[in-house]
Amino acid sequence: MFHLVPSGAGTDVLGLSTTATEDGDDFIINGQKIWTSGAHAADAMFALVRTDPNAPKHRGISFVMIDDIHAPGITVRPLINMNDGHYFNEVFFEDVRVPARNLVGELNRGWYVGMTLLDFERSNIAGAVAARRSLNRLFDEIRADELGARARVGDGPLRHELAERYVEIEVMYQLSFRIISMQNRGLVPNYEASMAKLFNSELSQRLALTATRVFGLHANRFEEGDPASRASRMYVAMVPATIRGGTSEVQRNVIATRGLGLPRD
Repeated sequence: MFHLVPSGAGTDVLGLSTTATEDGDDFIINGQKIWTSGAHAADAMFALVRTDPNAPKHRGISFVMIDDIHAPGITVRPLINMNDGHYFNEVFFEDVRVPARNLVGELNRGWYVGMTLLDFERSNIAGAVAARRSLNRLFDEIRADELGARARVGDGPLRHELAERYVEIEVMYQLSFRIISMQNRGLVPNYEASMAKLFNSELSQRLALTATRVFGLHANRFEEGDPASRASRMYVAMVPATIRGGTSEVQRNVIATRGLGLPRD
């Protein structure tokens, strides 16, 4: 398993401070990265590191592969999220030696490698598939009248809300298919990927909120197993959806400047 690490910067990639200093045939990496998803289960990772501290922010960054996350000097510490789950981690680098041949792309131009990678990360169809599965399971639970869900939905506003979620998921599928067709033609989606990421992350939050409304006060439970607790856990889990992978504000800026051609100022 590989994981992308914009080191020492959290969600602000340009502010990264983790350094990689050339020493013969190696880079020596020092610094720290927070919000490293899945690092506890990974064998290797990619890292964005600063190789020229005097260059402008978007330059002087290089993209290197750390092919052994268990190497001396690397420490992975768990971060338990508010859903009481362990998915995030923080990673510390102390004099970690990485062969210089592990450089991906050109030295000091890793920003462009990372941004291209993000274009692909943001364009996956997994979000649409996950949303459809969640909604279909919710429909099954309503049909089974779990915890009185059928009466709560009735013919009122909640029924229309469920219909809106269904339509939005179909829209998400079409956005994903557009991106897949571009990739199939050898194109790299840019603002199109930001559209998909923005729409899907906000859709996931709306869908989770709708699920809690289906179960009413039962969704205050935070246990394991029953549908209401599953809905409440999904709601909590979706809080960071509009932050990870680039905030919604960042996606709107990409769409505005690169998609609509609007000025940056």
